[in-house]
Amino acid sequence: MPATIRDVATHAGVALSTVSYVLTGNRPVSAATRQRVEQSIAELKFRPHAGARSIRASRTGVIGLVVPFRAGTSSRVRMDFVAAVAEAANRRHLDVLLLTAESGHAQIERVVASAMVDGLIVMDVDLHDDRIALVAELGKPAVLIGMPDQSAGLPYVDLDFVAAGRLCARHLVDLGHERIGLLGCSSTFYEREVAFVHRSRAGVFEILRSYGLPELFETVEPVPTGADDALRALFGREPELTALVVHNDMAIGAVLESLMRSFREVPRDLSVVAICPEDLASQQRPELTFVALPAAVLGARAVELLVAQDGGTPVECELFEPALHLGASTGPPRRAVRRQP
Repeated sequence: MPATIRDVATHAGVALSTVSYVLTGNRPVSAATRQRVEQSIAELKFRPHAGARSIRASRTGVIGLVVPFRAGTSSRVRMDFVAAVAEAANRRHLDVLLLTAESGHAQIERVVASAMVDGLIVMDVDLHDDRIALVAELGKPAVLIGMPDQSAGLPYVDLDFVAAGRLCARHLVDLGHERIGLLGCSSTFYEREVAFVHRSRAGVFEILRSYGLPELFETVEPVPTGADDALRALFGREPELTALVVHNDMAIGAVLESLMRSFREVPRDLSVVAICPEDLASQQRPELTFVALPAAVLGARAVELLVAQDGGTPVECELFEPALHLGASTGPPRRAVRRQP
């Protein structure tokens, strides 16, 4: 099995970033350290890409977008982010290299060791994401789309999903709903601790707890009966359910169809509010009340922060404030009783 940049770092007793600096010349390295790294490269027969040294003289003009293609992830939203990053990069005469492996560690190490990219944008961030330490250690300019628990000093951009969850739940409570269910993404998202799903759920539950309301939650699995199964489980636990928060853009259409098949009219029998892209909300019947997922804004801002970081600007982190857009899918329950927090 060919040696990797990590093997070289371990053999030489240095950090991954030090090996990267020796290969690319991005930062000065002491003569003794350089000699030790080069000796390890020779002994391990490590073969970096031929372009690894060319970055000393000029930039590659390429940024890497780490966007793992995982099962159960919305292709629609993912490609919205990819398009936003590509458009913003194109305006700056930069190309985008997609790194789509599910874990991405080997790809990240390879493109950095090969000097194929000037920087990295990392998507699909988990609360405890082991890619972050790797990216930070490699020393390339990088930006995260998503807020982890610990960013290792890397800048990030994200929607404030806790505030988004609060907005959705608060809207329904203010309308008089006392039995509010949350339909989330598939269970694998929560098991993997994907940051945005945990934070939106935390925001919804925070409001429900403040009013003394039950925390009703089900995942919608990516199977043909997923929406039916989730709704059946929710109504089994709470037959008097009058409202839903849906944070699963892949399931929104199926949820509305399932309600229609069970003769529950939106919003007369059940109010629905979603966290989703604006165009998806407007395509539903009735048009949804929703908090928009601003993929275009987040993707473009990630490129801006990457370019600025590359130019020496201090690291920035940005959480975008969510906004609730009223549609025709929410209204007061038939018997509204307002609770005080």
